[in-house]
Amino acid sequence: MTPAAKEFVRLMNDIDRSKYRTEVFSDFCEMGYCALAKKASPFTEQQDALEAQYMEVVGRYRDKDDVRKMPELMGIALGEIGKGGCDFLGMVAGEIGALDSRLGQFFTPYEVSRLMAEINLSDVDQMIDEQGFITLQEPAAGAGGMLMAVADVIEGKGHNLETSVWIEAVELSRSTYHMCYLQCAARGLAGKIICGNSISLEVFTGAYTAAAPVFLNANGDPFAKQKERAAQWEAAERERAQRIEAERAERLENLGTGPAIAGHQLTLF
Repeated sequence: MTPAAKEFVRLMNDIDRSKYRTEVFSDFCEMGYCALAKKASPFTEQQDALEAQYMEVVGRYRDKDDVRKMPELMGIALGEIGKGGCDFLGMVAGEIGALDSRLGQFFTPYEVSRLMAEINLSDVDQMIDEQGFITLQEPAAGAGGMLMAVADVIEGKGHNLETSVWIEAVELSRSTYHMCYLQCAARGLAGKIICGNSISLEVFTGAYTAAAPVFLNANGDPFAKQKERAAQWEAAERERAQRIEAERAERLENLGTGPAIAGHQLTLF
């Protein structure tokens, strides 16, 4: 672990010793998620729900001094995530055993994620030059480690994260969803983080990051071209179906007005 991660764990160990460390860590991530997502949300109903969720977590602690220690943890986390170069919350979660192997959750070292990002984004400069931005979907986001590496690669090439990439990340586990949102929001990535199932396409909840409106103001709908192509394809399919139906109706009409079959044309001999 890095010195900052060690300090984070040390401070966390002083919070409500009646709870497992993994429980305190999960509560911290949920509170951080609620705070950042509420600030970024454009929807009043969602803001109220996030506020209620935040207070529900606060209510789990009898000693409110424990709750007052959370901002110090947040300061460490946001500082480290914002600098880049690490999967901070994933590293902490792996260290304290907060990942569930039964769900296939394992900590991937940042260096591995960075290598994969470098390989997959080798032509990112060209894509951004041609389109103005790239879109990226992560169907099994975990704590967002791969997205942290993507952010570092794009930023390292001189591009503005807030306007150069739009992400949609899906994570099934609620606790790691909170981690993913917190890290993506703190890193300055624009997009939507979703708690859902990429296989069944179920969506349980989701939230936009604070950078999302910055991206949308600069680029508009990131999927406008795809939607336009989809609309053109649907229009072409409707036209094709109408043409087929018209041809079929014409053949039926011709059958009804054609010459009658007479004589011995039906005989088999």
